[in-house]
Amino acid sequence: MANTHKVSPERFRHLSQLIEIATKTQDWPTLQRYDVQLRELLVTHDPFTKGGRQDPRLAAEIERAKQAHLRAFIALSEATNALKTQLGEADEQKERAQAYQLAMSLE
Repeated sequence: MANTHKVSPERFRHLSQLIEIATKTQDWPTLQRYDVQLRELLVTHDPFTKGGRQDPRLAAEIERAKQAHLRAFIALSEATNALKTQLGEADEQKERAQAYQLAMSLE
């Protein structure tokens, strides 16, 4: 008896493409939504992603989705680190400006 809840490889392929686009455009809120969708797909269809019952086309698309997800994670980590650096530099500039302002008011 065939299970009617089996996911198609196209669904994973489409989600992979959406993840790649969101990553390239650095659309982090959208990427977060796709991340949730991918996780739900993988959890919901776990019986089809393990063991001997897995369709080879599905396995290839799941691997593609995982790689897109990994690239997105790396890009997000790099963007987060860059933002932290920028915030640190802004804080330093603010402190220097405040020190200069204080020195000027003392003169």
